Amino acid sequence: MKFIVKGNEPAAWKAYRETAGVDFDAIPELKEALLNDQGYICCYCMNGIKEENMKVEHYKPRSTYPTLKMEYINLFAACKGDFCSDKHCDTKKENTELSIHPADPRNNCEAIIGYSTNGKLTYPDKYKVDIEETLNLNNSVLISNRKGALYGAALALKKIGYKSISIKKLIDQYKTKSPEGKFQPYCNTVLWLLNKKLSAN
Repeated sequence: MKFIVKGNEPAAWKAYRETAGVDFDAIPELKEALLNDQGYICCYCMNGIKEENMKVEHYKPRSTYPTLKMEYINLFAACKGDFCSDKHCDTKKENTELSIHPADPRNNCEAIIGYSTNGKLTYPDKYKVDIEETLNLNNSVLISNRKGALYGAALALKKIGYKSISIKKLIDQYKTKSPEGKFQPYCNTVLWLLNKKLSAN
């Protein structure tokens, strides 16, 4: 997971939700704002997403918290969680509540979740249900995707060299959004490896 800095609620969404009698609808302006906040990666697995293959996640389930169903602070962009048979992210979560939050600075998800060279997420035991069951973030496909991202970064390192200045340049590439406003998929997985290599220098 990557910590998300929520931007301002888009004017079009504010106007929509303040319209009398409307129910939740993922209007294009809402999707665009969420994607921009998150750099076009899923709020849970960090897979790359775009408007055509995302869904709007209610962090606090709207079935339990109907007063929050239109609140921008409660809304995130998630992958559809069904690009493999082993469902994950919001599609697996459904109406279950989480203890880990992608945008809470008081309990930063980046300080909770770690990584390993085999692509698996690591975490304190108290978050096991969230990671393994509710979100299913250690399913075989996501593990393979993260491992592939690590392999790609390792090849890039081999090509540019292992000097600190080269590693820092690569770190900047993964920490920063592209000119199109996108983070690289699984960016925090790769940053874990690069920072590990930098510390070893």
